[in-house]
Amino acid sequence: MVKPNFLICGAAASGTSFLSVGMMNHPEIYLPKKMRPEPHYFYKSWEYKKPFSYYIDTYFKDVKHEKAIGERSSSYMFGSKVAERIYNHLPNVKLIFMLRNPIERAWGNYRYTVLEGLEELSFLETLEREEERIKSQTEIWAEIQPYNYTGRGMYFKMLSEFLRYFPKAQLLMLKSETFGKNLQKDYKHVFRFLDVNENYTVAMPPSFTSLSVKDRKLQVKLRKYFQSRFDLFVEATRKTEDLVQNIEKDEDLKMFHLLKNNIKSEKEDMAADCRKYLQDLFSKDIQQLKTIVNFSVDDWN
Repeated sequence: MVKPNFLICGAAASGTSFLSVGMMNHPEIYLPKKMRPEPHYFYKSWEYKKPFSYYIDTYFKDVKHEKAIGERSSSYMFGSKVAERIYNHLPNVKLIFMLRNPIERAWGNYRYTVLEGLEELSFLETLEREEERIKSQTEIWAEIQPYNYTGRGMYFKMLSEFLRYFPKAQLLMLKSETFGKNLQKDYKHVFRFLDVNENYTVAMPPSFTSLSVKDRKLQVKLRKYFQSRFDLFVEATRKTEDLVQNIEKDEDLKMFHLLKNNIKSEKEDMAADCRKYLQDLFSKDIQQLKTIVNFSVDDWN
């Protein structure tokens, strides 16, 4: 059985897509070519109930002679049981974490949830009602916690859980804001960690910045219309050549144009009152994080 020997664990909305795309073409690295949906095997309890062999057969059946074999699930950093589950199956696995200013990460996470048609509230409303909404979630949503925008940014708390099971040498923590500024040097650091040829030349990955939504309530209605095909149509707003294969009836085209007109590429700025709230909320965790990372986080404000 071919098992993964590295995992890209998160954080969500922190640049893991950028990281993984830059790694994909390295001849000694295997990552599943299909990026969405992510496996989430060790995070989602209904996935983890399936045999470990299912996970291996589903995501690693195309492995050939690659030296570093892995996958990316940005949920792994957040799940409370994930570290233990991974350790039980893969005790020697190498774990990669991309850490972004948690204030900006929460804003980016919110914008992505809006894009996904899962959020109608303003950002300020989500912060004011976050605890209430988390407690009200039931069934699978209680586990996924789509409205827990701040919990996913408590990096020290989450990384401490991994350090309970894995030696620090098996963890690579990268700073999202600076990663890619010196492209070859930054990826060389990752390749060295994975023990593959560090001199491989990486092509600049595309930008994965979330698109912005004009009307949140319309986006929710469009998700309900497209249902399981929604992500395909969102992607088609970026690459219209993918549109034809997703069209099943005339109404699809009409709804796609509504979707396309509801999206803009300009990134919106966070409101000042939201930023102040998040600065106060994350202050303690950021100070604690300084004790386990090897980069400065003094600019995370």
